[in-house]
Amino acid sequence: MKDIDILLKEMETGRMGRREFLGRAAALGITTAAATSLLGKSAYASTPKRGGEVTVATEETSQTETFDPTKMLTGTDANRSHQVYNRLTNLDRNLNAVPNLAEEWEGVNEATEWTFKLRKGVEFHNGKTLTADDVIYSLNEHIKEGSKSPSKTLLASIMDMRADGDNVVKITLDNGNADFPIQLGHDYHTSIVAEGWKDGDPVVGTGPYKLVEFEPALRSVAVRNENYWKPDSAWVDTFISQGISDATARTNGLRTGAVGICAVDARTAGLLDRDPNVTVHSIASGAQFLWVMMCDREPTNDLNVRLALKHCVDRQAMVDNLLQGHGTIGNDFSVNPGIAMYCKEIPQHDFDPDKAKFYWNKTGLSGIEVSTSVEAGDFAVDATVMLQEGAKAAGIDIQVKREAADGYWDNVWMQVPMCASNWNARPTADLILTLVYHSEAEWNESQWKNARFDELLVMGRKTTDPALRYEIYCEAETLLHDDGGAFNPMYMNFVEGTHKRIQGYQGSSAFGLSAGLLYEEIWVDEDA
Repeated sequence: MKDIDILLKEMETGRMGRREFLGRAAALGITTAAATSLLGKSAYASTPKRGGEVTVATEETSQTETFDPTKMLTGTDANRSHQVYNRLTNLDRNLNAVPNLAEEWEGVNEATEWTFKLRKGVEFHNGKTLTADDVIYSLNEHIKEGSKSPSKTLLASIMDMRADGDNVVKITLDNGNADFPIQLGHDYHTSIVAEGWKDGDPVVGTGPYKLVEFEPALRSVAVRNENYWKPDSAWVDTFISQGISDATARTNGLRTGAVGICAVDARTAGLLDRDPNVTVHSIASGAQFLWVMMCDREPTNDLNVRLALKHCVDRQAMVDNLLQGHGTIGNDFSVNPGIAMYCKEIPQHDFDPDKAKFYWNKTGLSGIEVSTSVEAGDFAVDATVMLQEGAKAAGIDIQVKREAADGYWDNVWMQVPMCASNWNARPTADLILTLVYHSEAEWNESQWKNARFDELLVMGRKTTDPALRYEIYCEAETLLHDDGGAFNPMYMNFVEGTHKRIQGYQGSSAFGLSAGLLYEEIWVDEDA
C-alpha cells in the first residue's frame, strides 16, 4: 500500500511522531494493531534507545521462587534467570544453537567429546572474570551426588569436565549427544554462576541485568548491567518482575500500562488486541497442557483407567474454545508436531465415548477425582470441566477438585493420583522426553517407568542418521502414547501482550516471554 509506505518513511526520517503515524494510518483504514506491527517491521524499529522501566508479569507465583539454578521450578524462575544469567549457548528463533558465553564449540568422537571456547573478557556483576572453572562448577552443581536439580537427568551423561586454560572447557559424555549445544542453550537451569556460589549468596551473573531486590512470591527488581559484554543490547534501565496468577489482573495491568509485557489468556486475546494500547503476539510452540496420571498408585496405576480417560475429551473443541485457535491438539506423548522427531504414524487418541466405556468397565470404578488449579494454566479449570462433561457420555463420574493456586506445585502436583499440569516448550524430542519421562528424572511427574524407553533415549541421542533417529524416537513415543501417564490434549501458542510503550518485542517458540531474548532486544518509547 503506497500511502502507508510514505507514512513509514516519514517515521524513519523523523518527520513524523508515532501518534501522528497511528492517527493517519487509522484514516487509511488500518487498525492500530496492524499499524503497530508495521512499525515493528520497519526501519524505524531498528533504532532502539536506552531508558525506561518495564514490569514483566508472569503466570506463576510461589514462596519457593529462587535464583539458584539447581532449584528453579517455574516459568517465573526462568524469566528472572534470563535477566541475570547467561548460558554457554543460546537458541535463535529457528531453535538452532548460537554463540553465547561460548563463542564456538566442536563435538567429536560420535558427539561424545565436546570442546567449548569461552568468550574472553566477560565479567560477572561483581567484577570477577569468567573462566572455565566457573562453567565446570555451574554444571557440576546439577550432577553432583545428592543434587536434586531438575536437570540432573539431562546432564547425567557428563562423565568428565576439565579446563584447558582459562577459556576452554572440555566435556566428555558417556554417550553421544548431537543435541548437546541445543540442550545447554535452552535449559535455563544451565545458567552459569561464579565458582563457589551458593544459594543465599548475593546473586551475581554475567547477564544483562543485575538483581537489586528480590521478595519471593512478590517481585524482583533488576537494573541494567552497564558492563554487559554485549554492548548493543539491554536498552531498558529497570525491569520489575512479578507473578500474577490471575489472568484478568494481568490484562488490566497491560491495558493501563502498569504491566509492560505478560502472558495473555488466549480466550480474551482477540478482544484485547482491539485495545489501541496493546499488541497481542501469538507464537506457535510446544508448550503443553496435560493431566498427569500417576502410574505408581491407585487408581491411575491401572492402564485401563488411563486409556479410558484419554478418550473422554474432544481435543479440537478444547483448542477452538479454550485457546480460541491459538494452539494444536496433542496426542499423549508430549513431542509437538513442530519438532522433526514427532512421530506422524502414531494413531490419534480422539473423543470416543464407546471406547472410553470399554476400558472403564474393566476397572470396576464408578468415578475418579481430578485436581486442578489456575496455577496449572489460565484455562486449566475449564479444561477439566470439559473433560468431566465428556466423560459423562462414557458413564464416568469425574469429580473436579479445584485447588488453591498457592502451594499447588508443592502440595498437589505429584502428590495426588491425577491433576492438571503444564510444560513450557522444549526444542528437541530428547529434552522433553528425558526431562519428564525418563525413569530417574527428578520431574517424572507421572512416575511412569519403562526400561526400553530409557534405552531408546540413549540410542536417539547418539544417532546422527536422521531416518534411523526418527525410527528410534517413534518407538519411544509409541511406548509413552500407549502406556504412559501423560494425557496432553493440546499444545498452546505463546500468546503474549505488550503495552504500546514496548518496542522491538518478537517472541520465540523456544520458551514463553521470548525465551529471555526480550531483555536484550526491547526498548521503551514513552511517546507511544
